[in-house]
Amino acid sequence: MKAQFVSEWDGGTQIITSCEYDEKTKIVSDIECTDVDGLDLEMLDDEYVLLNDGTKITDFINEDES
Repeated sequence: MKAQFVSEWDGGTQIITSCEYDEKTKIVSDIECTDVDGLDLEMLDDEYVLLNDGTKITDFINEDES
């Protein structure tokens, strides 16, 4: 299903991109790339999947990191 991938960086900056989420396997895939120039990439505070109904998913497998 289509969803949004949200990453929160030091200082409260949010990057929101599109992704695919499989509810059965909890796998997130096809995360849209975006420009993160100016962010300290070592200061990731949180990341989660946001479903279209507003549900926040924090327990997932990022296919790009496996």
